[in-house]
Amino acid sequence: MHFQEIRRAAAQGTISLPPPMDSEGLEDLAVLKSCLKVIRELSEFRYAFAKDAMAETFAPLMASVEAKNELERQGLKVSLKDYFLSLILKDLENPDIVIIDNYINALFNSADAAANGPITVQTVVNVANSFPQDGINWRQNPQTDEEQILLQPDTFPDSKAVQIELARWEKYSKELRDLDPLVHALLTNLYFMAISPLNRHNGRVTQILLQLSLMGQNINSPAPCLMLGRALMTNAHFGIEERLYGLRTRQWSPYLQYMLKTLSKAILLSGDLLSSLQRLYAQAEAYLKMIGLASHAAFLPVIFKHPACRTGEFSSIFTTRRQVASHILNDLARAGILERVEDGRDRVFYHTRLIELLESENYSFSPLPASIDPFVPLYQKGTPGRTKREPLPTREETLPKFSVTGD
Repeated sequence: MHFQEIRRAAAQGTISLPPPMDSEGLEDLAVLKSCLKVIRELSEFRYAFAKDAMAETFAPLMASVEAKNELERQGLKVSLKDYFLSLILKDLENPDIVIIDNYINALFNSADAAANGPITVQTVVNVANSFPQDGINWRQNPQTDEEQILLQPDTFPDSKAVQIELARWEKYSKELRDLDPLVHALLTNLYFMAISPLNRHNGRVTQILLQLSLMGQNINSPAPCLMLGRALMTNAHFGIEERLYGLRTRQWSPYLQYMLKTLSKAILLSGDLLSSLQRLYAQAEAYLKMIGLASHAAFLPVIFKHPACRTGEFSSIFTTRRQVASHILNDLARAGILERVEDGRDRVFYHTRLIELLESENYSFSPLPASIDPFVPLYQKGTPGRTKREPLPTREETLPKFSVTGD
């Protein structure tokens, strides 16, 4: 609803564009206080993220939750368990699963550039081209069978009005002037939303651009994995008419207050998700040590990175024999860390508590077993990955040997 209402108001000419380029008459005391609050919360989240050794593993998991939230905002329902399974089966046929995969790629493929520079038309092209199945193109661009459906980096829309406004948007994005960086990022995002230069999925692309703009050098979000989708769902009912009235009269405070409130909620949700992931990892590590499987804790990073895993993939990661990989996974399943599911001739091992956490409303997971029946693990630390067989004795070596001595 947020994107649709803004777009409709812009199409009717009831939003005054472009947004202001300096802070005079824009940043009232309430907005500035909200900016400071959000920056402080983001700084705390960035610190928690930076000191975690598993941050690079947790970031894509958090992005998958954000992608799932985006689909749910569109009225779709998808299982992250199915998504993780599709990654190892190389079977991305379900359209909803394809969107999740494309969404995560769109976030991370442009993250490095976003952290080192402003959002530009090239960023829009990169994000739009991350959804090849959707045929995203510039609004009012004619398409023929011979034309590529993907956007070209050096082209602009055929529509003159959209082309001019998009060039103005890029200039606005690059010139910070004396605006607070958060205010500038939010107004740049609003400006793009109002233009809606693409023929479809402007809302989705706008949300990804906001994630990327928050990684800019003046704001420094640690990764493109803030829970913006869920925060927008939470605040979707809040004063759309009041915000639109403010935009028509160039009174930006109501809109900025709404979006800053949304960002604060997104950072809080992201911090909760990160804390839950850290708690699950710490509990799993302590649990393995408690039941005498301390050597198996070394494999936890892999099963967090791949919540659905088979023996073959696990064996490739550790460059070890399939038999050793099978022993490790079966030990973890017997310990209650993984769930083993027969899939035809193959076995899939799911990190069920991790998947439960990612799909839960409050990022919770079932407690680990208080006790288990003792068992002898199949894998012991020091088990060789590849043992060299001793050669069989030759026939000559098996014959009895006699010594010949003189009288």
